Amino acid sequence: AVTEKSTGELSFGAGFSTTDGLLGDVRIRERNLLGRGQDLQASIMASQRRQEALISFTEPYFLDRDLAAGFDLFRSRTDFKSESGYDEQSTGGTLRAGYPLSEYLSHQVRYTLRYDEIQNVSNDASIFIKEEEGATWTSLVGQTFTYDRRDVKFLPTEGYFIKLDQDVAGLGGDNKFLRHELHADWYYTIVPEFVFNLGISAGHIFGIGGEKVKLANRFFLGGTTFPGFQYGGVGPSDRDTGDSLGGNTYYVGSAELRFPLGLPEELRIYGRAFTYAGTL
Repeated sequence: AVTEKSTGELSFGAGFSTTDGLLGDVRIRERNLLGRGQDLQASIMASQRRQEALISFTEPYFLDRDLAAGFDLFRSRTDFKSESGYDEQSTGGTLRAGYPLSEYLSHQVRYTLRYDEIQNVSNDASIFIKEEEGATWTSLVGQTFTYDRRDVKFLPTEGYFIKLDQDVAGLGGDNKFLRHELHADWYYTIVPEFVFNLGISAGHIFGIGGEKVKLANRFFLGGTTFPGFQYGGVGPSDRDTGDSLGGNTYYVGSAELRFPLGLPEELRIYGRAFTYAGTL
């Protein structure tokens, strides 16, 4: 039995975040472009702290093979004045292709070209940040291995998920570095609707050929990546100015219990008790 449904959608959102302040977004998506099964998305997000525009296109069966290929074009501007005394603007694009290696294991390769600008540096900002004011190009090749044994991708109740990202920059551009990141999550239902989750994340980046890792490519922890701290609130900072400087190595572990709040199930709103530990 085949049932037709709409393949296009237009959505609007508004909210408030302790990280970004007031925010709103508009998204449009067509999952069957011109009847060919291609996926085209465009979105604009604006908040008091960050503005972002994204266009994404995916051909799910490139060359009539089980190969999802596409591209992303993006432009963003983020206000880091309260954490580090500067604004950052990034413009670029990514070419990507992904395919399954087995029922649960998949592999993606990508090429990204990005133009980063460190702007509007405060007069009292850290000397380390003042030294990086200006623009740089980053040209990098990367890959991702994903092993996914969760029962569902949204609000899973059992199973585990492992993702390994690797990127190397230096094929042209101003930056030369090698970066590794690992993310893993395990889910277990204690009693119906009470789900326990253990998570780990770790990353390391280092310059190649004596190059130092620039501000735009360093890791920052805090906000959504480490609840309880403001963005950039974990890790190295300038003792004199208090500006966050980012880091080259991090690891984070978390434990979380998800539980119902007695609200209608279709709202999909749950409570969470959690703890985090880690360093940058």
